[in-house]
Amino acid sequence: MARVEVVQERTLRRRRIDEFDVMRGVAIVLVVYLHAWFSPWDVTPHHQKFAVHVIHLFGHSAVPVFFFMSAFLLARDTSPSFRAFGSRKLRRIVVPTLFWMGAAFAYRLWQDGWSKQLGIDLALFNVAGQYYYLVVLAFFMASFYFARHITDRSLDWLLGAAFVVNLATVAYYERHAISGEFATLAYRNPGMWIFSYMFGYWAGRRFESMDWTGRLVLPAIAAMAGVAAWYLMRGEVYGDYPVSYFGITVFLFASLGLVVYPAIVRLLLRSWADRTVTRPALELSRYSFAIYLVHLPFFAGWLSNRLVGQSSLQDDYWRLMNTEFIVGIAGSVLFAMLMARIAPGFSERFMGIERAQRAGQTRARTGARPGLAWPSVPRPQRRASRRA
Repeated sequence: MARVEVVQERTLRRRRIDEFDVMRGVAIVLVVYLHAWFSPWDVTPHHQKFAVHVIHLFGHSAVPVFFFMSAFLLARDTSPSFRAFGSRKLRRIVVPTLFWMGAAFAYRLWQDGWSKQLGIDLALFNVAGQYYYLVVLAFFMASFYFARHITDRSLDWLLGAAFVVNLATVAYYERHAISGEFATLAYRNPGMWIFSYMFGYWAGRRFESMDWTGRLVLPAIAAMAGVAAWYLMRGEVYGDYPVSYFGITVFLFASLGLVVYPAIVRLLLRSWADRTVTRPALELSRYSFAIYLVHLPFFAGWLSNRLVGQSSLQDDYWRLMNTEFIVGIAGSVLFAMLMARIAPGFSERFMGIERAQRAGQTRARTGARPGLAWPSVPRPQRRASRRA
């Protein structure tokens, strides 16, 4: 009887979470958009600068969302030992990261030759701009694995402490110039991301699905609107827009989004707009990790420079930046899809893409509609993501 209960508990904790699959697909697009950005010119029209700031406010929710989802799934992990857990994460995260970081290093070496700065960037996992996330993620995963022994009451206190630490860290950086190696280390400071990860772990321990977000979504949306107004007022009136993630308004907006985004996606998944609105993100979700690994410096970099770097778009900031984004995201997606088709073993081992036949087996077991790599199944039984 006890054995049956254990199996049932593990099955419950391994359900897919469709909200996460949609959020993952949307978030990776926003990440690539952020990395296509470059500083506006003096002649750039004000309305274009304003639009970029608005988009970036939402875009800077992407990394906290990824941390939240990873921690939520980690809280449901059933690995029998830390060795088994670490071995699985080593294969699925560390090996692909090191492979593509090595490829980015080779690319920079080919482009610019050896320099002391390149050596420093290699040591700090900074040969391309996205790898800081994976360094912090590996630290959190190794640390939070042992949090399974913490009581729920203690976890409540730790959640509050994480919010205070994160807010204080952001406030500190907001008052300093973010540039050079100081910026490199700031992105890798776990204090910058601890709340989103702790919140995800706390929620994963407390809840089996994302239903709870629906009860909080209206006040959270109202609070997000207030924070956004504060963000825009400071920027437009006082010229005080935060740098990247290093602003209190950005932190608060992203934190509230951890409740709002899954609630909105949940509503869409249960509405007439399910297939139309969520399907592209569901399709993209399977390739999100691969896109994250390869988009810099190969597609939002080398390819975009070759295709649009010397074009007539050079005279239009808005069109140039958005075209570089389109080239970056389209190139990354097509590359990931192509590799998954022609080299499934390589793509699984070095790009973190699940093999198509495994996705097919999942569909066969669940009865999900064909054609989706990350399927939704007939209501009310939805399956949750196993990806951390």
